[in-house]
Amino acid sequence: MLVIVVLAASLSLTQPGTAQQPSPFDLPIQEHVYPNGLRLLVLERRDDLRVAAKIFTDMGGLNEVPGELGAAHYLEHLMFKGTRTLGTTDWDAEAPLVERINTTEAKLIAELNRARNDIQERGVFHDYSHARSTPRADSLRAEIAALDSAVSQFRDHGAMMRWYQAFGGTRLTASTEQEYMKFDINLPRSRVALFLRVEADRMRNSVFREFDQERMILVEQRYGDLNRLTTPYYEQMNAVVGVVHPVFWPEGFATDFSQYTRKFQRELYDRYFVPNNTTIVLVGGVRFEAMVPLVDEYFGWMPRAPEPPRVQVVEPEPAAERRLIFRSSDLAPRVEARFLMPGVGHPDRPLFDVILAVAESMLKDALAAAGIEGRVNANTRVVHTTRFGVPASLNLELILRDEADVEAAETVLLATINHLATSPVTEELLGIVKGQLKADWYRTALNADRLAFEIGHFETMDSWRALQPYLEARDAASARDLMRLARRYLVAENRTIGVVLGPEQGSVDATSAAGAGAGAGAGR
Repeated sequence: MLVIVVLAASLSLTQPGTAQQPSPFDLPIQEHVYPNGLRLLVLERRDDLRVAAKIFTDMGGLNEVPGELGAAHYLEHLMFKGTRTLGTTDWDAEAPLVERINTTEAKLIAELNRARNDIQERGVFHDYSHARSTPRADSLRAEIAALDSAVSQFRDHGAMMRWYQAFGGTRLTASTEQEYMKFDINLPRSRVALFLRVEADRMRNSVFREFDQERMILVEQRYGDLNRLTTPYYEQMNAVVGVVHPVFWPEGFATDFSQYTRKFQRELYDRYFVPNNTTIVLVGGVRFEAMVPLVDEYFGWMPRAPEPPRVQVVEPEPAAERRLIFRSSDLAPRVEARFLMPGVGHPDRPLFDVILAVAESMLKDALAAAGIEGRVNANTRVVHTTRFGVPASLNLELILRDEADVEAAETVLLATINHLATSPVTEELLGIVKGQLKADWYRTALNADRLAFEIGHFETMDSWRALQPYLEARDAASARDLMRLARRYLVAENRTIGVVLGPEQGSVDATSAAGAGAGAGAGR
């Protein structure tokens, strides 16, 4: 068995005879890659009594298809429903019923495909189709519901949670973003084997119980998100900024949830939840030399699978300024500029953390100098993630008190962006910003859970080895670097302007109209 140990260190070169200064961002991460492709990353903190344990799968919203958006998040929910050994009181009795559900669903899919022209949506506002269903489809759905009710007698709810809690586990969470899914727990260091046992079982033997109940939980979560006043606007902006890339897609439209199938969820699960697409991260009071054989005991039996398909979509080069006008009687007036920016792994990406904070400070001062009441929201968020291994966007938003200030605020916004490209930022401001970024990193490094997340997230975006150079690059950013960045990226042909105004006089509020149309057309 090959053990690869890599100690991350500063990459700077020194002349013979000179002392090399240690990097303030040194990360003594140790790595082992198993023959089946599973990657183990360990950062030892020998005095810690606990360990932050996380398992990352390189799969998320980027791997969805139109019509089933949100399926990756849905899969996360289903993977909390147990396995053949956890979550059931009698798997031998449950298994035939599960198989009958899958067989019946295959018939339902075939029927919906056969009747595709009879049930196709015809109306722009979801207000008309030839039919919503067919008698055969309705009968098959009823059969699935009856089988699912029969299966429920064998369900043992919350088995995984009870095992973790019984042995001192805390902060059991899971999340699915555009590029990854992770499950994590914080455990006493003597209980790491429990994490490995549960997660190996979840990775290979998940049973998709309570399928329709979880479907409705996702619907409820999604409508909760859409009830935030900003969500419809931000999603429209994402759709304008990105032309084709799924990183800009929302986490499911209302029309997607009813179309989820066990078949598609199982295909995602089987394709991506394989050892050669998985990283385990342990930070805390464990020993690397002890973890290598222990992880092998629980995961080493899994065969290496065909490499999961990569995301082939490439966002076309920006070539024209775009503009969105969003009408709302409830959302505060605002104006923002978004610019496509590179992903982690590109040498310019660390500098965007610096220019973002610089721009936020400058915009606050510029708004005050112009006598405009408002606040600044500067971020790199798309959907609900702020860093990606693919191009995303830098967002500079001015949220105003008075709609009459929108035009003047846009002038301030564009003038500030132009200033970044034509004049060097002061060393004082640059020093403050870099100090804030460094302090935030130190807070992360002191927290085992946050640090383990950063290590695993970088591995899914690019490589864990990119984390330390990323931190060093932004700490070394100069005023000249920021000017170059602004001249390269903060340009008109790479710019999307978003403006929020009240409804035009005599018109129906766009958000209200959309909600009324969806409700009337779909019967939801």
